[in-house]
Parts: sequence; C-alpha cells; structure tokens
Amino acid sequence: MDFQGKNILIIGASGALGSTLARELCSEGAVVFGTARTAASAEQIPATVATKLLLDLESQSSIDALIDYLKGEIFHGVINASGVVGFGRANETSAQDANRLMQINHLGPASLISGLYEPLRKAEGSFVASITGVVAEKTFQGMSAYCSSKSAHSAFLSTIAQEWRRDKIQITEARPGHTETGLASRAIFGAAPNFPEGMTAAHVVQIILAGIKEGKTLISSSEF
Repeated sequence: MDFQGKNILIIGASGALGSTLARELCSEGAVVFGTARTAASAEQIPATVATKLLLDLESQSSIDALIDYLKGEIFHGVINASGVVGFGRANETSAQDANRLMQINHLGPASLISGLYEPLRKAEGSFVASITGVVAEKTFQGMSAYCSSKSAHSAFLSTIAQEWRRDKIQITEARPGHTETGLASRAIFGAAPNFPEGMTAAHVVQIILAGIKEGKTLISSSEF
C-alpha cells in the first residue's frame, strides 16, 4: 500500500503516537486529517497536517458532527491513536471511572469508525488501523478497567474485519507494549506503577505503518 495522495484520518493526532503517525504519513505524501479534543491540544498536531478537527470522544454529538462533516469525503484510511489510562484494583475503581475509560478507549472510536463506513467503502483499498496494546492479549493487576476497554475495542475490530471483508476494507489491530508517550503520567485516575523503560513512539509507528502496508490484520506485541 502506497500512502501517496491518500486521505487518512488520525483520531488523536495531538498525542505522542498520533502526531508521530501524522508526521510520517505527511512525509510519505498522504493528505492527513487529524483530530484533537480542544483547540489548545490541536496546537500539538503537526503543521503539515492538512485539516485539524475537534473531536470529543465523550460526546456523541461531537462524534456525530464530525461524521456529518466528513461524510462527503473519500477516506483511504482511519487510524485510531487515541486513548486514556487509569490505574486501580477492580474493587477500588468507580463505575464512573470505568465507564469513562470504556467510552474514550472503545465506544467513542467505535462509533466514529462505524459512522465512516461509507467514506471508507467508496475508496479502493481502504483500511482502519487501531492501537489497542498488549493489554488486549493479557491482563495486568491494577488495570482491570483499562484492560477491559481495550479488549472490548479488540473484539469490535475483529467483528468489523468480518463484516467489512466483502467491501475490501482492511482492518489492522496493533498491540504494542509499554511505549514512552507520557500517557501513564496523565492517568485519569490512580497512580501508575513503576514501568520499565518503554519503546519510543517512532519505533512503534514504523512497525504499525509497515504492518498496514503489508496488509496485516494483527500486529501482536511480540512484533514490536
């Protein structure tokens, strides 16, 4: 797959992985659309991104508005690089906190991706790629809500891979291990454990983009 001239939407283009993806795709000639939650965070989206868009994954009206805005476009790819993390034992995690993780890590992105089915179907050789992480392969103590949200999104990806096969929309799930994005230090609840030094965002992005080009449906944690 060649990204030259392809319209690609990056959900979470202001984050460490999203901004790195945006810079790399722009350098390969893609026309990148990038989302951020606020005008302030949108300033972190690389200047080479063609269109910067606001998206609040906790607001269905925001998701619906973006779908409506983009429905006339043709998209060759959607990459979900958004996400938040929270830490705490299951019995210490409130329903509100668990629901928020599920909304941002799964329900919001799943709603947006589903709503962009038509723009993807219209493009030849289109793809959806989403970063779930090693937590979609195995669980970790003190991260039950986070693991659950990412596992739910993994199941969603597996399902649409079957449902959209006839439309030739490639679905790629990426499961990198701990990456130095600063996400753990911005947990929406709880305190992060002492993680060993993680991979760089640049390393993870190179493997994800190579996997998309190769047509992989799953990039397991062992491949990073």
